[in-house]
Amino acid sequence: MNEVSREAREKAAIPTAAMFGMWVAEKTRNRDTDQFGHVNHAAMATLLEGARIELVFAPELEAETAGIDLLVVRLTLNFHKELRAPGRVRIGSRVTRIGSSSFDVAQAIFDGEDCIASAEAVCVLLDRRTRKPSPVTQRMRAHLLA
Repeated sequence: MNEVSREAREKAAIPTAAMFGMWVAEKTRNRDTDQFGHVNHAAMATLLEGARIELVFAPELEAETAGIDLLVVRLTLNFHKELRAPGRVRIGSRVTRIGSSSFDVAQAIFDGEDCIASAEAVCVLLDRRTRKPSPVTQRMRAHLLA
């Protein structure tokens, strides 16, 4: 019985595409693979990073993000299925929490309808000049929650 409930919990923890509102399409390349032909964990982290950058550094936020760096202070990455290259994937993102200078992003990598990996990132905005936390502006907050 414990084994069945563990499997049910694991299945319930796998995100679905309907959970995300912001999408980025990416290609996987042969150079992204490990010796077994799987897209490796570092390449998956890079795919997720690209989607976070597009989320935060959107053209409509150019004024708000000038002089700002985006730091990931924590990244939790879960792997659900193997992925082979070359191919195309979609990365879904959604902001789950916004603080005064930080926010959390839930993300997932999809191959078709299959969720390959999911992640939670805690991000901090940092002023490039002072190296101090930079506030999330009202305009940025509205964009991140849209």
